[in-house]
Amino acid sequence: MKQSELDFINTLRQSSHYIEQHRGKTFVIYIPGEFSRSENALIELSQDIGLMHNLGIKVVLAMGASPQLDEAFADAGLSSSFHKKLRITATEHLSVFQQTIGLLRSQLEAVFSRANRQQGTELTMVSGNWVIAQPKGVVDGIDFQHTGKLRKIRYQAISDCLSAGQVTLLTPIAYTLTGEVFNLNTLEQACEVASAIKADKLMVYASNQQLTGLPKQLSVPQVKQIMLRPVNSEQQVMLEQVTNANSHVKRIHLINQNNPNALLLELFSRDGSGTLIFSDRYHQLRAATIEDVGGILSMIEPLEQSGILVKRSRERLELEIDNFIVIERDQLIIGCAALYPVNSDSQELACLAVHPDYQGQELGSELLKAIEASANQQGVKQLFLLTTHTHHWFIEHGFTLAEVEVLPEEKQSLYNFQRQSKVLVKNL
Repeated sequence: MKQSELDFINTLRQSSHYIEQHRGKTFVIYIPGEFSRSENALIELSQDIGLMHNLGIKVVLAMGASPQLDEAFADAGLSSSFHKKLRITATEHLSVFQQTIGLLRSQLEAVFSRANRQQGTELTMVSGNWVIAQPKGVVDGIDFQHTGKLRKIRYQAISDCLSAGQVTLLTPIAYTLTGEVFNLNTLEQACEVASAIKADKLMVYASNQQLTGLPKQLSVPQVKQIMLRPVNSEQQVMLEQVTNANSHVKRIHLINQNNPNALLLELFSRDGSGTLIFSDRYHQLRAATIEDVGGILSMIEPLEQSGILVKRSRERLELEIDNFIVIERDQLIIGCAALYPVNSDSQELACLAVHPDYQGQELGSELLKAIEASANQQGVKQLFLLTTHTHHWFIEHGFTLAEVEVLPEEKQSLYNFQRQSKVLVKNL
């Protein structure tokens, strides 16, 4: 079998879990105006949305238009003013604004229709007055005129369209109840709509500048820490907007607008392509079960072969599985540790390991804290462990080097002098 065929099979196997996990879910996807300037990018996005539709995913698409508006106003001889990163939309801008958004929407719908003409089931894109606007008003003495903000979302109408199998489109145009036209920030709309319909995911295409320095995943408290010292103002504004949605949207994905494969990689591969902001736990720390034996063995086998861990047979691990805790991410065991009872005062910490692909994320510390908490609950006064490679890490976490003689007698008799493991202890 060719390597390309093997790669395809392995990719399909890995993605099958996500296909089932995402079926029937609702995703809000924000595309900035910079993304829409590339027809090829729009074609690929439209094809990807068609694929998602066939997999049972409901999509709300929010279309930004900042660079298109900049060009249109400049061509019309109109100057653009901004305050706090928001465009001030004057009355004389409205006709150009409406024409530009209408043309961009028409282009997007045309690309979408062409890209999905061969879909097995008919897929349509619809837009409408889903959002009721109100004036932004006067801020810091600056009148934003026809720049508005959300007043109300007709979320039931959006949900009805999604249930009918249609892709729902949001644009910067919104109306008041009296029919006035307002220019709304589309990313703000995407966040508000995602919250209102309680979307399962908010997917945000972002620039390299906005993504600079962001790790693969962030909890909401970590995002707030980054916002105290953002790399740049563009990142600051984006993070402020997207975190406003996290009370109802548990997973927010920031993906690179310059990567045409970013959306599918983020959704259907284990490690994704961008940055995930989560308000729930991205991984689960729990007691191990017999079903975890295979996953633990797969993770620790390389460590056993290199001599870092003592080899454990499947039979032994099955007998001792009640002593283990694991960290699981998307049905993959990425960390484990064991606590073995010795006597009423001492217990042994063993087999603390983190998958190489997930090291550097403080998972080892999380496992250690869980082990210590379990030992404390049992009234244990001291933890000890044996290691040949990682004693410095344990010393940094409160353990001290000790002689073999400090081990409980039942453990001293089993000490392997050929292995020459370091002995470390920690009083609880």
